[in-house]
Amino acid sequence: MGDIHQDSLRIEVGTRLMFIGSQENQNFIMEDHRKQMELEEARKAGPAPAEVDEDGKEINPNIPQYMSSAPWYLNAERPSLKHQRKWKSDPNYTKSWYDRRAKIYQADKYRKGACENCGAMTHTTKTCMERLLKLRAKWTSKNIAPDKKIETFELDYDGKRDRWNGYDAASYAHVIERYEARDEAKKKFLKDHQLKKLEEKGNTQNVEEVVSDDEDNEETLVLEALSQIKTLTLLH
Repeated sequence: MGDIHQDSLRIEVGTRLMFIGSQENQNFIMEDHRKQMELEEARKAGPAPAEVDEDGKEINPNIPQYMSSAPWYLNAERPSLKHQRKWKSDPNYTKSWYDRRAKIYQADKYRKGACENCGAMTHTTKTCMERLLKLRAKWTSKNIAPDKKIETFELDYDGKRDRWNGYDAASYAHVIERYEARDEAKKKFLKDHQLKKLEEKGNTQNVEEVVSDDEDNEETLVLEALSQIKTLTLLH
């Protein structure tokens, strides 16, 4: 019976010690958490300096902890925002675009294995984008299309979704030139019409009346000028 009593006393003492140790550990954890919260509040208010990541950059104290704390499988020793960035980069990705209208070689006669329709070696007859000829290049060996440059490269995430990738601003120059030519032709037409009216009347004193008449008929003159410009563009 004495051994049983001693064993029960040992168990009771061990339980009390474990309870006291767990209570102290819990108090220590709560104190540490309180200090951490006070430090975060001081960083947000400004007195305490901001936390620094692995690269020496300051971390914004307003960023939540679940974003600044790295996942456990990255084995990060301190908070960082590196895991939020794209840290896996493929060097094969590029943001370049196709070299448009680039030609490699211009053949003089039909070559074996080339497109039967246009004579180019860079595509087959089924995939030819040229107009289907009645007398094909295979039989005539004339008007052979040049071999176009074929490029293959991988685009990254941004390159695939960039709607302006490969855009050439110089390609819009012909549109500007067309509108400028239209405005010049319009001015020239109105000026010639005014001079013609002045010559017909033969009176330089009534210039103001002629100008007022031209302003009244400006809409009709503009329509006539546009019709002439349209005719000229169709002829060219």
